[in-house]
Amino acid sequence: MRRYVVIALCVAVFAGVIFAVLHKNREETDASHFALTPQQKTIIKNAKITGRDLSDKEIDTFTIGQGKQLLDQYLKKHNLHYKVGSKKYIHFLAEIGESKEMQKEPDFSIIDAYGSVYLTELQQHEPLLFRFRLKRAILDKTIKEIRIENDKKG
Repeated sequence: MRRYVVIALCVAVFAGVIFAVLHKNREETDASHFALTPQQKTIIKNAKITGRDLSDKEIDTFTIGQGKQLLDQYLKKHNLHYKVGSKKYIHFLAEIGESKEMQKEPDFSIIDAYGSVYLTELQQHEPLLFRFRLKRAILDKTIKEIRIENDKKG
């Protein structure tokens, strides 16, 4: 009898850990949390129409999470099905600055900022069991906040 209680407790703890990990990953990548504001959509739309790059001031208003959202849209538009944390995803982010096609997009700088932060954090954490995802606290930071933090470090 005691053996069955121990087994049941182990199964319950294991299931709880799995649920917590899945819930945490879903929460951190909730796309609706990183939706662009109407003003940001207008900024990108106007830049596309006029064929200009976004200014630093405009770029600074976007969050890292919004950069991820824009990257997700780009990948979907181009039928690239890379899972976050996969080797293909990481390689894509590492090569993003070399892509002449992507550099033509007004939102390139925002996507590139996300990629740079992702790759930097990946190098610092080197996950062993799970595919790496940025923490919600980092995704919530604006590009300006990240730039200021990097200026203080450098």
